[in-house]
Amino acid sequence: MNFNSSLQTANLSAYWPAILISSALGFLLTWGLLSGDEQGRVNLFYLLFIYLILPLSSLLISVSSMLTGKGINLVRLIAKFPSIIQNNQSIRKLRQLGIDKHWCFYQSQLSAMAFSLVSLIVFFVLLLVTDINFVWRSTILSTDDIFPFLNFIALPWSFWEQAQPNIDLLNATQDTRLLGQQKLLGHHADWWQFILAVQIFYSLAARSFLLLITAYLFQKYLKSDVETKLQSKISQAPSRLAAEETQLAVVNIISPDILINNWAGVEQGLLDKLQLFRLREDQVVSAGPHASEAERMVVERWRGEQVVIVKSWEPPLAELADFLENSHGYVFPIDWQTESEASEIKVVKLKEEHLLEWSRFISQLPAWQVFVPLTLMPEKIS
Repeated sequence: MNFNSSLQTANLSAYWPAILISSALGFLLTWGLLSGDEQGRVNLFYLLFIYLILPLSSLLISVSSMLTGKGINLVRLIAKFPSIIQNNQSIRKLRQLGIDKHWCFYQSQLSAMAFSLVSLIVFFVLLLVTDINFVWRSTILSTDDIFPFLNFIALPWSFWEQAQPNIDLLNATQDTRLLGQQKLLGHHADWWQFILAVQIFYSLAARSFLLLITAYLFQKYLKSDVETKLQSKISQAPSRLAAEETQLAVVNIISPDILINNWAGVEQGLLDKLQLFRLREDQVVSAGPHASEAERMVVERWRGEQVVIVKSWEPPLAELADFLENSHGYVFPIDWQTESEASEIKVVKLKEEHLLEWSRFISQLPAWQVFVPLTLMPEKIS
């Protein structure tokens, strides 16, 4: 496994949980609003909220979330569920690469596009098979108050005459108990082109433009900055002999202040018995299969060297390989046994076959080495 495989995993394919949720929301909201009341009347202001205010607000929120690295969007919210994180290696890779916020921003644009497309489809279907009467209601606003706002909204499509609002149409479609119910009923359907234009320009066009820019920047960042940083770290990593020259590229001494990643979930008391590190409270973290999401994020965002502690007798798994692929440091396989008399756990020397297996595994990862102190080396080798 190499960096190129990470690129293939961390690509721009659609994140389907978010796409499906957005599509369902678009269907339910549009169908619910366009179904109208018992007389088939649909409030124009409600449609402006769904097709204008909501898209623009979500756009501002997602841009703010991407720029600040904080905030929330639908994709970030879904990705916070532990079951999804554990089953989606690509999200974990993106976090390790430090570009998860860019990916979330791109996926939020895709989700918004799905919402808009489904809404547009439902809109056309209901226009074809139902008789929709568009009206507007307000207790305090008059046509003179609303018309300038609608004109401002329609500026992007000033060339589309049939989709422009006009004062006569606005007067004709005001729904008030003070006006006769038969007043110019034929005009109530004339708003459909204006509503269609709102969806096209403020939902589809805006999101499509931002989607293209985001996809370009994401790919550029992924292929240049991340690759450069990672290759720089790999080139700075201590060199070792090639696997065909020796099966044991083992380091015996490392810095005592290095970050300890307790991948194997070894008990703290056993770590203390190693007496190899200055184990401060913030020096030992975990990113293994049983770690919490907060612990995983700390390690995945770590950019310095680390020691990953594993159980020597357990074979290397794909999940560990995925994690090691985008970081660098040392893998420390340890073995222990319980003394029957005192029931005391004691760290023991590695078995030769275990060390050989871990050395062969690490030989495929240029940025990693096996660390075993001389006191724990197998008898035949030490």
